[in-house]
Amino acid sequence: MSGDKRDQASPFPPRGSATPAGQQSVIGKPDVTIDMLQDDVLLDIFDSYRNLVSRPDGMWKWQKLLHLCQRWRYIVLASPRRLDLRIECDRRTPTWKLLDIWPPFPIYVTYDPWCREGAQGIHNIFAALQRRNRISQIDLYSMTSREVDQIADAMDEPFPVLTDLSVQTLSADLPDVTAELPDSFLGGSAPCLQSFFLEGTAFPALPNLVLSASHFRTLYLFGIPHAGYIPPEAMVAFLLPLHNLKHLTIGFTSPESRPQALQTDPPSLTHALLPSLTKFGFHGASEYLLDFIARIDAPMLNSLHITFSLGAVPDILQLHTFIDRTDRLKTFIQAEVFLLPYEVRAIFKSPANPGLDITCRVPEPDWPLSSMMRLYEQLLTIPSQVEQLELRGKARNELGWYEAPDDPRWLQLLVPFVSVKSLYVFKMLCPFVASVLEDLTGDGGTNALPTLNNLFLEGFETPASFDEAIKAFLSMRHSSGHPVAVGCW
Repeated sequence: MSGDKRDQASPFPPRGSATPAGQQSVIGKPDVTIDMLQDDVLLDIFDSYRNLVSRPDGMWKWQKLLHLCQRWRYIVLASPRRLDLRIECDRRTPTWKLLDIWPPFPIYVTYDPWCREGAQGIHNIFAALQRRNRISQIDLYSMTSREVDQIADAMDEPFPVLTDLSVQTLSADLPDVTAELPDSFLGGSAPCLQSFFLEGTAFPALPNLVLSASHFRTLYLFGIPHAGYIPPEAMVAFLLPLHNLKHLTIGFTSPESRPQALQTDPPSLTHALLPSLTKFGFHGASEYLLDFIARIDAPMLNSLHITFSLGAVPDILQLHTFIDRTDRLKTFIQAEVFLLPYEVRAIFKSPANPGLDITCRVPEPDWPLSSMMRLYEQLLTIPSQVEQLELRGKARNELGWYEAPDDPRWLQLLVPFVSVKSLYVFKMLCPFVASVLEDLTGDGGTNALPTLNNLFLEGFETPASFDEAIKAFLSMRHSSGHPVAVGCW
């Protein structure tokens, strides 16, 4: 660039000029401009700015800084790794021109459904993919099966510096057409790959590709069609060498995690240690989950997110056994219980980790309370550790619930939480909880919620608004030496 636009437009003295003796700024200190900062300080500022404005995919508009002045341009372009300088190529990018303008920085290729530019757009993507020796990240979103085939044909050779890859098939694609990546995808090798997100797409050669990467960290498999099914024992076998794997998600397109043709006698149990795994998510049939977790140990796991796509909560005692041998998934002092139209959900956590998140799908017209009761039974002692409990749900008229507030299962919902000190109740569930509290006013009134100190009810501003049953409960607890303070949530 010729000239220094900053110096021409700046209201401050040019860099290096002297401030008249005794002249001070309005805040009482000598005038200081950003020009007086050292290069390494400016670089720290640029890096902080990058962290502030970066998108979730890590991209940011670093080119803006180059137009301020030649000095800034020099500092930015001299620190490509520190500032994560990458060139983004999408359907609208005239790749054959853009890549010749900038230095050979890493390339980020994104195929976004919101910027469809016809035939010319797809050619821009193909042009970018030809620079495979520079491509560090590829995100292919909401593609049709036909587009998956086209892109895969253009990616049949190794990408030696690729670290992050996402492939997602359009959910509205033809239901009887399965998108599938061929064995030749990426030439079967991506040595620098660290994360792979695969959704709605079959990829039979997945284990070979993942095992070609020595520092693999994140594997996200969701909406796996039957054509891409990997049995639990095969899944464990190929995960076994991934000592750096930190995040793992496994999900299926239907409740039938195992195609009927694959229902055979159980194979021998292969056991694997995943020493770096901290986050595990699962969506599918409980039989698959229980088979899988029986084969693995994850001592560093601190986040477990499970969704059962079955109508009833299965016998998941094996899950409790798995949690019990995972040191960081213990001592949950907070819980959130959701009673929703088609599912029940229980979240257990502590300040130290995200914890345990279990969702059980409930087909209509089953009542969520029964499923929640059974879920409690399988979790054994976990609810008994909770000190803060939140009850959430939908309005009765929205759900069409037919159970009366005096249903005894409402009391059973609270009984396992023997250590709760603070209870938060969603507005639409207050009548049901009020009925439970009324039952506790008789003999043995402290058998449920014996350590409760605080009750927070959504939408109630003053005690005068409370139901008579709540008043009776509060009076009983006060007279028994276990007072409960009430507040608005």
